[in-house]
Amino acid sequence: MQTNSVRRLRFTIAVCAAAWLAPTASALAQLSPGGMGGPGGGGGAPNPALERPDFNERVVNSGGPLYGPGENQPLVVDVQVLGNRTFSTSWVLNRIKTRRDRVFDPEVVQADVRNLLSQGLRNVRTYTKPAQGGVIVIYEVFERPTVAHLIFHGNRAISDKNLRKQCGIKEGDALNRYAVEEGRRKIEEFYVSKGFAHVQVEVLEGNNADDRGVVYGISEGHLNRIADVEFIGNEIASDGRLKTQIQSKPGFMWYLFRGKVDNGKIEEDVEKLTSYYRALGYFQARVRPERAYDASGKWLDLRFVIDEGPRYRVRSLTVVGNEKFSNEAVASQLQVETGEYFNLGEMNADVSTLKDLYGSQGYIFADVKADPRFSADGPEIDLYYNVEEGKQFRVGEIRVQIEGEYPHTRHSVVMNRLSFKSGDIVDIREIRNSERRLKASQLFETNPAQGEPPQIVIRPPDLLDEVLASEDSPGGAFRGQNPTSDGVQMIDIVITAPPLKKTSFWQQIWGN
Repeated sequence: MQTNSVRRLRFTIAVCAAAWLAPTASALAQLSPGGMGGPGGGGGAPNPALERPDFNERVVNSGGPLYGPGENQPLVVDVQVLGNRTFSTSWVLNRIKTRRDRVFDPEVVQADVRNLLSQGLRNVRTYTKPAQGGVIVIYEVFERPTVAHLIFHGNRAISDKNLRKQCGIKEGDALNRYAVEEGRRKIEEFYVSKGFAHVQVEVLEGNNADDRGVVYGISEGHLNRIADVEFIGNEIASDGRLKTQIQSKPGFMWYLFRGKVDNGKIEEDVEKLTSYYRALGYFQARVRPERAYDASGKWLDLRFVIDEGPRYRVRSLTVVGNEKFSNEAVASQLQVETGEYFNLGEMNADVSTLKDLYGSQGYIFADVKADPRFSADGPEIDLYYNVEEGKQFRVGEIRVQIEGEYPHTRHSVVMNRLSFKSGDIVDIREIRNSERRLKASQLFETNPAQGEPPQIVIRPPDLLDEVLASEDSPGGAFRGQNPTSDGVQMIDIVITAPPLKKTSFWQQIWGN
């Protein structure tokens, strides 16, 4: 009995082994020169293992056949790497699939090239050389040159450390002509910002293909300081008033501090002075800087030559789109008057006033835009305020979100300091006053790491609310913001605050 059982077990194992080895043996027979399906073979029925869709894929994944070439498929007898300096030969070989004793496959070689290029090489060329028993595959790689050294010559006022930080290049980076030129420009701009207006920076190394590092030659020139600032042509504003608009000024304490010449800031000053004049109605004002250095080339007399041009008046004032308020009620709130000189500050103040006027009556999303139009008859403008009133809102749910752990009863700490409640017509002014009151209460942590100061945020109805309203509610009400009996929409208000200070409960309830 035991002998028969052992025999049956051995037979079962043999059958299983034969079934497992059959596809591999058939594949080997097919690929070998004397195999059944290969040249010189004895013929026979095709092996089903060779016809499986994943057969070629399994062979490629395993590295290809290792048992000799087929027809017109030589073996790879060696793989060589040329041209590598920074990358080792093993680094290149580990990233290609072409191997010794595998069938040469041009498609695999091309895939190797693409993979090497993706690893940061500049170019890869491949060659094959006949050899005994097959071919030698050669990969000639062209590396991207790297920055072996970064050197500054001629800098005395600014250290190498600061210049390295400014140019943005460091050892080991790819040597790129664009990056080298960009670094030169940044160094020059940095010197100019430090008062070296006549600095010159030259690339001594780093622009040629054979360069292996970057070398900048720097001619710093003199440190330039502003000796005096003058304004020529100004009539509407004094020199002292215009000096408050600019950054370029002489230094103090015998010119030992500040007062350095910065051409970038001078150009910004020109823009600021121009904007200042145009805000006063001088829309054709022009400002031109003049620089005059002394004999030493170190001190600069800076002059701003101003052509003010004509000053524009407001010929007419019109409010468009107002339906909830009469023209007389709106006009009584405005600062700009017809016949007066145009003033940008007054116009912007009028825009804020109109928004507050509507916001005090629940129209918190009212939009007001100013539109000054130039007249063709002379230095006059017609000023239009375009109003989009929007919808009216009442206060809906008031959500209080205080950070940190706190008893629910402290909800009243915030609610007691609000000048509005659910159901009121939203007044944007009262919301701002309540927010200021919360910030001044000194009940919350003021450490920025503990959170932002108290804020009151009105959650505007979003597009999703409108879509759901149009689908679910014939009246067009917002989801969770149903209108009241008078048809006014409800809107939620969210109050966020940092953690409360660790004071007594009654101080938080009643104290300030």
